[in-house]
Amino acid sequence: MKIAILITARLKSARLPLKVIKPIHGRPMIIHMLNRLKLAKKPQEIIICTSTLEQDDPLVKIAEEEGVKCFRGHPDDVLLRLTNAAKEHDVDLVINCTADNPFVDPEYIDYLVDYHIKSANEFSKIEGLPWGTFSYAINPSAMERACSIKDEVDTEVWHGYFMDTGLFKWGALLVNDPEVVWPELRLTVDTSEDFQLITRIFDELYDGEKVFPLRDIISLCRRKPELPEINSIIEQKPGIPLRIKKEIRGF
Repeated sequence: MKIAILITARLKSARLPLKVIKPIHGRPMIIHMLNRLKLAKKPQEIIICTSTLEQDDPLVKIAEEEGVKCFRGHPDDVLLRLTNAAKEHDVDLVINCTADNPFVDPEYIDYLVDYHIKSANEFSKIEGLPWGTFSYAINPSAMERACSIKDEVDTEVWHGYFMDTGLFKWGALLVNDPEVVWPELRLTVDTSEDFQLITRIFDELYDGEKVFPLRDIISLCRRKPELPEINSIIEQKPGIPLRIKKEIRGF
């Protein structure tokens, strides 16, 4: 079974332009993310999935320099882009995360793979980790089916097609480790406040080489509550509501 991490990545962000390549300690944020994802043991490949637009060319260069694959697809239809990337690279199981989440946890990627396979799910998610540190597991065949039933081109937020339609078998890996459970902690990057927090965490924990674990991040934020206060007022941007083709029965 070929398992691959597909990273959704664009440089079009309106609230924080070019956020995924903003430098942290001299390196673009996405490179720090890649270093973390490379620690996952189950996936055999990492693929940056970006658009065909010229503005995203820097991501292609980063993929080449960092020794990972790159796929270019539809600028707005993220679900279609991921589906086509999986097809082109002959992927049997997709692990998806987005490039604005530099702290996606590799240990829980491996746990998620085992959970997804054991549960025979088509879609699996993780519940309990801080926002921006979890990932998703999806069968490519389910992704193709989701593309066939959707009636929307903008699929930046696409998880509801698997969870809310009643057409797919899905489940959630529940995290019960008190050292990492903190779902209210926001560790994604969408605003300047988010980026400030991530940078402060690097200032505290990064030695210039080693990837520091999620447990250390959470321990730091518990010891220094002024850190999570930096972006505590930021609300997650809602996605476009699901639109399913009328002829699809059961929804």
